[in-house]
Amino acid sequence: MKNEIIDNNKDNSTVKYIGLCVRGLVIIISLGMIFWYIDSRFIGFGNIIGILFFLIAAGCAVFYNYIKQFILKLRKRKGGRIVVNIVLILIGLFLIYTVTAIGLMLYGSNKTPEKDATVVVLGCEVRGEEPSQTLKNRLDAAYAYLIENPNTKAVLSGGQGDNENISEAECMYRYLTEKGIAPERLYKEDKSSTTYENIQFTMEIIKSNGLSGNLAIVTDWYHEYRASLIATRQGIENVGAVSASTQTYLTANLVTREIFALGKEFIFGS
Repeated sequence: MKNEIIDNNKDNSTVKYIGLCVRGLVIIISLGMIFWYIDSRFIGFGNIIGILFFLIAAGCAVFYNYIKQFILKLRKRKGGRIVVNIVLILIGLFLIYTVTAIGLMLYGSNKTPEKDATVVVLGCEVRGEEPSQTLKNRLDAAYAYLIENPNTKAVLSGGQGDNENISEAECMYRYLTEKGIAPERLYKEDKSSTTYENIQFTMEIIKSNGLSGNLAIVTDWYHEYRASLIATRQGIENVGAVSASTQTYLTANLVTREIFALGKEFIFGS
């Protein structure tokens, strides 16, 4: 009996030690993620949601024992067990969806285009008449693909925003032609303001100029899957990815925002 008590105490100590390690790991990861969101240096939907989520995660780890006691008391009340179970199920479903969404983003970013695909460069912010770093990354990815595939043509898709002196399509055209891409390989689509319109208006140009209906979409890696989903819903069968790099300090913010944008696309469409 005495030996059994000693063994039980050892087991309990091990469980507590593992619990402390897990909670410590959650706190460290949460603080690291919060710093990553703050490091993006601007306030946006992704930052706010991400910071709140990891603040809650860190808080749960710090006050685990108090939260555990509160939940145990709540479960003893009438209806309390149902409330707790619903909350836990919702949290579980959200975590499963988040992991799935990130997995789909990674899958979409690695889908090889067909050999005869038309390149579609999705626009992004233009600062005055110069491409933002994000747009420059996309253009560099497009340039490399066009050099490797000299018979390929490209549609540069993006309208003019309120704070932009020229359309995104014009900015992209200037950048690529200055780097040596022949103008006759490039088509400008300068009316779109959303990803759905990017694809819709691009397909009009493709059809009117007899270009291949297979697409090689150039955008940030996390955006590739949603862009291909939008294209597929417009009846385009073959969609590949030419993924651009994303600045590290922006990644957490943009991926978080994309998780919710992808959910919106699944439920409501574009």
